[in-house]
Order: sequence, then structure tokens, then C-alpha cells
Amino acid sequence: MSLTLKEITDQKHELKTFFENFVINFPSRDIFEEIERKLSDEVLFIGCGSSYNLALTLSRYFERVLKIRAKAFPAGEVAFEKIPEIKGKLAFLFSRTGNTTEVLLANNILRKMSCKTVGITIEEDSKLAKESDFPLVFPIEENAVVMTKSFNMILLSLMFMVDTISGLDVTSYRELVDYSEKFFDLSWKTIEAIDLKRYRHFVFLGMAEFHGISLESALKCIEMSLTFSEAYSTLEYRHGPKALVDENVLIFVQKVSGMDDQEKRLKEELESLGATVLEIGEDGDVPISNEWRSAFLRTIPAQILGYQKAFSSGISPDRPPHLEKTVTL
Repeated sequence: MSLTLKEITDQKHELKTFFENFVINFPSRDIFEEIERKLSDEVLFIGCGSSYNLALTLSRYFERVLKIRAKAFPAGEVAFEKIPEIKGKLAFLFSRTGNTTEVLLANNILRKMSCKTVGITIEEDSKLAKESDFPLVFPIEENAVVMTKSFNMILLSLMFMVDTISGLDVTSYRELVDYSEKFFDLSWKTIEAIDLKRYRHFVFLGMAEFHGISLESALKCIEMSLTFSEAYSTLEYRHGPKALVDENVLIFVQKVSGMDDQEKRLKEELESLGATVLEIGEDGDVPISNEWRSAFLRTIPAQILGYQKAFSSGISPDRPPHLEKTVTL
């Protein structure tokens, strides 16, 4: 079995185990108290690639729940000091391997600015774990070049953390985790039923937190299947990008609450131009709750799509050209 496929498929069962063994016990860890103590009126989120998409998604959720300012930056902009000088903030830095050059440089710059850094990684012996003020190492094993399950598990953990800090009821997380196996199977069945050889262009649309999910979804399809893929805030797609729509375009819409009429009209418009449109969300082609908390599951259809498209095209998702697990400069 492809290593990438194994790690995508692992989520069917590992999400539940991870939730029970790590997520629900996260608030009892010392790092949780340190983060809560250091939170201020503005928090920074830094990453590259998938980790930047993770940073974007979490920055929106932190703002929504904690009512504080949250800014996400590509690590390269921080590393080479192309952002305004920021003093004394709490900064979350994401690097799956903990050895990404730009992230390590950004960590050094932020610490010189008197910021406290939380180094988020899955590698305990990494440089980020050793050099950040508060290393947060997740007990996740992931070896493929393409980031898949660790994205979702880290997202689940930090959204749960934010809600716990805010004193919100977190019972719906367990419901979503319990639904994850069925959601995986529904996603697989939906993608498997598509004639993927027909499509040469994928589009992912989503608002707010789901915009970050859409960016990550597009990246998975690029990395695994080398297919031209794009992501936009849902209604922004009508303002120019839809000029590329034809019968070779497959579009995924991340449904959100209160947008049924707009999403219906958008779907009808795009289908009239020849596109195939699939919806992820309540009453969608791949059904799931529309609440923002469901974000940690919503990349799964695209992960499956990327793999299936690669397989149908004779491409190995385990060996994407020009890519490596750790990017160093």
C-alpha cells in the first residue's frame, strides 16, 4: 500500500484513539497553562505550506472564539523581516518535522522581538522543539512527504484548546470524532464514483476557517496528483476566477451555516457553465455538520481525491516531483 494512502486511511481509526488519549487530556498539561497565561490581545501564527494553511485556519478560529486579534504570516516573511516589528506577542510556529528553515529563522526573529514562541511539531528531537520557548510535540507518526493526518489532528487539538480556554461546551467534538469513520467512508465512496480522468482542474471554495481548509485541500491535490488546483473564499470565485470554468472543472464547496440560498445559486451558476459541483456540509454530497469545529475533518475528501486522481493518472503520491518532507534553504 502507498505510504500516503496508509496515513490518509489511518485517520478512520486513529482520530478516535488520538482524541481519547491526547486531546481530552490536553488541558491538564503544563503547556496548556503556559499558553493560557501568555495569551494577550494579539496572537501570531506562522508556518509554511500545509503548516501555513493550518496557521490561517487557526488564526480565524482564535479570533472567533477568544475575541482577540490573530494574524497569520508565511514563515519566510517573518524570517527575513518583511513584517512590521511586533513586540511581546505570543506566536505559534508550525513545522511538522520541526526543521523547516524559514520556521526556525522566524523563531529566532520573534524571540529577538521579545515574543514567546510555541513550537508545534511531531518530532521531539527537532530543532524547533529545542529552540522554541514552549515546545508542543504531538504524539503523531507521519512519514510521507505529503502532510495529511497530522494537519487534522493538530487542528482538532488546538480548536479544542481554544474552546476549553473560553469555557465552551466541547461535547460536539466527541460527536464529530465518533462520526469520523463514517465521514471517511462517505468521502471515499463519493470520490470513487467520479470519473476523475475527465477533470484537469480542481477548485475548492470555503469561507473564514473553511477558506484555510480549501487552501489545504487544493495543495493536497497539487502535491499528490500534480493537478491544477485553486482555492478561494466561496463568493470570491464569482469575481474573475470563474472565467476558467468548463466541463473539465470539478468544484468543491465547503458549506457554512446561513448561506443555503447563496450556495444554491452559486452551484446552479457554476453547473450552468459546465462544472461539476460537490458540496461538503449539511445536506451536501458529503454530509457533515456546518459548525466551524468540523474543520478538522473537512480536508479528508481532498486527501482522498488527491490520492485517487494520482492513482488514476499513474502518478505515485509517495514521490511528488521536486518535493521533500523537510524544506531547507
